[in-house]
Amino acid sequence: MTKAIFIFLACMMLLVPGLLSAGEIAIADQLILCTPFLLLFGIPHGAIDHVLFLRKSNDKKFAFVGIYLIIIGLNVGLWLFFPSFTYVVFLIISAYHFGQGQFTHYFKEQRFLHKSLYLLWGISLISALLYFNQNEIQHIAREYDEFAQFDTVHNFKLIRLIFLSTTASVLLLMVYMIAINLITIEAFMMESLVLMIIFICFYLTPLVIGFSLYFVILHSIKVMGEEYHFLTSEKDITSAWQFIKLVTPFTLFSLIGIGLLFLLIHLGLLHISYGYCLLIVISSITLPHVFVMNQFYGLLFRKKLYPLIP
Repeated sequence: MTKAIFIFLACMMLLVPGLLSAGEIAIADQLILCTPFLLLFGIPHGAIDHVLFLRKSNDKKFAFVGIYLIIIGLNVGLWLFFPSFTYVVFLIISAYHFGQGQFTHYFKEQRFLHKSLYLLWGISLISALLYFNQNEIQHIAREYDEFAQFDTVHNFKLIRLIFLSTTASVLLLMVYMIAINLITIEAFMMESLVLMIIFICFYLTPLVIGFSLYFVILHSIKVMGEEYHFLTSEKDITSAWQFIKLVTPFTLFSLIGIGLLFLLIHLGLLHISYGYCLLIVISSITLPHVFVMNQFYGLLFRKKLYPLIP
């Protein structure tokens, strides 16, 4: 059992009794509780994308940042004109990214079979989040008009079918990988256990809290650990303090930008809810980040640096 899984279980055991006794927790209160963690851990794990992508080519830094911002701007535009389509694309891209972060340390390359596992595992995870929180999602749709447009995407029968089929596919695909010696039986048992624990977390906790537990502990911190160990192995940094200084500028830039958006909402100059604004922001940051991380994992394979974290 890794440290991340142990921390995840410990947090569940500490939080769940209080959450169950507290009863229904409003989505606004969940956002107040979880947004600081989502921002303080989620943004930093993508705050050095320019370092990972360019490596030692600092002369291309401004071009990279410019392209990064253009992609973010285009994604915001898609949200304005095609929100449902952009939402589905965001879920699919996030699913692949989550699966890739979960499994890459088992493999020495990224073939179609590996990428299929990444995508199916991620879709299983996201569909579980939606499936186990259907009542809350329906309540949000009734309370906030922006989210009502996703009712077709959140159709209960559709989500249940996707959840059951992708979960079964993940298990069958891992069994096949055991047969062709891509993963061990021990790895299959561990990853099946992790998936079950995540499902239990999503079932027992409210929507935003459950996702935040997974995203912060099992994804963001893990990815930052991989980034840190890679940069130290390449002698780009020599201490945790240097890593913190490396992620700080773009983290602060992003936090200030989000703070300004929230201020505009508070002043009534931007007529959307805080939750919908946060969804667009996370989606827009995620899109270029996923492509950078895909290149980063490919670099790890080429340099034969896996596993980075014991």
